[in-house]
Amino acid sequence: MKQSYSLDLFADAPERPGALGCRVEIAATMADALKTAAARGLDRDAVAERMAFHLGDKFNPATLNGYTAPSHTEKAEQPRDISLLRAMAFDAALGSDVLLGLYARKRGERRVITADEAAFIELGRIHQQERELAERKRALQALLKTQGSH
Repeated sequence: MKQSYSLDLFADAPERPGALGCRVEIAATMADALKTAAARGLDRDAVAERMAFHLGDKFNPATLNGYTAPSHTEKAEQPRDISLLRAMAFDAALGSDVLLGLYARKRGERRVITADEAAFIELGRIHQQERELAERKRALQALLKTQGSH
């Protein structure tokens, strides 16, 4: 019988000590995202302004720079870690799931998908289930046919 494999988006990943100790990776991810944004014409000042809008509070580019500077993350006495609230504002300001995507990957190779992508995945699962049901139906019909001929 053919073995089928499916992608389980919500499967638990094995946990590793220190797996989320990724302060430098967060800073590098943010710095890369800011470079990409700058190439699209969105500089750090504009990102900070958009973050302030999403936060409904003041937010300045110096704080954003502090989150991305290696000197403030690697061996700093008082490292600057971005809060969840500000991480959400960062992603919203860029219009991209930069930090959410990093978090998903750090949690065991998960992926962030849109609602449309989720609908396509569900449709694929339904299609697979339909094929499996059709196979099962054919097998049962064949069994009943052979039993009826006795």
